[in-house]
Amino acid sequence: MQVTSGASSDIVSATRLAREMVTKYGMSKAVGVVAHNYEDDGKSMSTETRLLVESEVRELLQTAYENAKRILTTQQRELHALAASLLEHETLTGKQIQTLLAQVNAQAARTAAPIANPQPASLSSTPSPVSAAANAAAAVAAAAKAKSAAPAGT
Repeated sequence: MQVTSGASSDIVSATRLAREMVTKYGMSKAVGVVAHNYEDDGKSMSTETRLLVESEVRELLQTAYENAKRILTTQQRELHALAASLLEHETLTGKQIQTLLAQVNAQAARTAAPIANPQPASLSSTPSPVSAAANAAAAVAAAAKAKSAAPAGT
């Protein structure tokens, strides 16, 4: 396997993994819990089965792409804060990430807090720094995948 950078490597890796999910691990309702040999690019299976496999692979990849976009959109504040901090410091420890995300979420909570009928801090729906860090880390990882897999003009 050749290690590359950029969208082509990400797409190849994601496609390979999705195809293995469908053909080796039975992770497709349409294809079923059955293993297929795809080592020969599907030439040993029927045309119908090969088309079904490829359709399932495309659906898995499309679902993953949409999920990555959703995460990036909903966690945009955290993503931008992490990106800016990484540009400034190059690396961050887990503790630094937790602190940064706690600050971002606290600032967001202050600006979004309703004036009438404020809730006590114990009832706040602000995510914990640990869960926010996990969400943001997933968003950062997904950002690279989604950005490199995004069609032109998106």
